[in-house]
Amino acid sequence: MEFPDPDTRRARPPEPPRRGFINPALVRSLSFAVISLCLLFCTVISILAVWDFIERDDLVWRAFSTLLIVGLATWVFNQVNERFGE
Repeated sequence: MEFPDPDTRRARPPEPPRRGFINPALVRSLSFAVISLCLLFCTVISILAVWDFIERDDLVWRAFSTLLIVGLATWVFNQVNERFGE
């Protein structure tokens, strides 16, 4: 029984890079920037609320919720772009 020469075996073609509807690298970079800014703003708002620089609890809750929703929506858009790409 002869074994094939390993140098003559065909290598599998490389898998094509993941593509999204929009360039995934661009979407990933923008998503990182938006999510990072949302985290930064949420942190600042929370610290200001703890130290009573922001006295209206309603304002803190609305700002925090808005930034959380924007961050989550950005993350979801990034995931959808990569999964349903071409």
